Amino acid sequence: MAFFFFKRHKITSCWDHLEDEIDRAIRKKEFVFYYQPEYDLGTKKILGLEALLRWNHPVRGQVSPMEFIPLLEQSKLIHKLTPFIFNQALKDLREIKKNGFNQLFMSVNLSVVQLQDPALLTVIKRSLNKYQIDPGFLECEVTETAMVENFIDALLVLNKIDDLKIRLSIDDFGAGYSSFNYLRELNVHKLKIDREFIRTLFEKKSNETILSAIINLGHNLNLTVLAEGIETVKQENWLKKYGCDVGQGFLFSKPLPLPILLNFLLTHKEKSIASQRKK
Repeated sequence: MAFFFFKRHKITSCWDHLEDEIDRAIRKKEFVFYYQPEYDLGTKKILGLEALLRWNHPVRGQVSPMEFIPLLEQSKLIHKLTPFIFNQALKDLREIKKNGFNQLFMSVNLSVVQLQDPALLTVIKRSLNKYQIDPGFLECEVTETAMVENFIDALLVLNKIDDLKIRLSIDDFGAGYSSFNYLRELNVHKLKIDREFIRTLFEKKSNETILSAIINLGHNLNLTVLAEGIETVKQENWLKKYGCDVGQGFLFSKPLPLPILLNFLLTHKEKSIASQRKK
């Protein structure tokens, strides 16, 4: 524990002018989104996209979100980014739909700090209106940790997001505190199983038992179940065998910037059409 706090202090001290950095980064368009597809494991159809934030820093190069997101949350500067996040993700979704991919949804991650922002709902509604996106094509992902830390307050905000007809999903399920209160109290659409369960799936039999139980839990609650971090055909086949609905991972596609994503979607669509014709 001591090492963690030392490490965090060391990283924070390296960003002495973080607020100025964030203002400049937004102004200079240093923040960009990469999009990772979510696949129907049965049909291989692409259902939607998860928006993953990247920072192309002029000095540090591409900064990992594992470094800058905790800093932004700790300093509360994540609020400065929230309008950009929803505007850019929904702007790109509009472009994706203009290119003929009308049924794809966009999934955006929300942190515990963002859920505490009183302007959050206004920001989301403005972005939806600005880019004329049906709320049903937006999904907000929240981690277990975010729910447990401020359950009552988070529940109120997420229920208001649900009232807007925006879909809700629980990200990294099983990695945190595994409280089931939010599954009972929230109108959750999807469970995203943490990638660590997939990575260690075949290390021992009990891992398979636990993962199949999570899949069954999701289905018993009428939820879509997604497995993150799929990297091998063996993992994919096991997940299909045990009824997992949706998959995401490098086996299918790494996160892609918008121009490359559009080409990827077109190629995937052409392959799907050719496959159907052969049948």
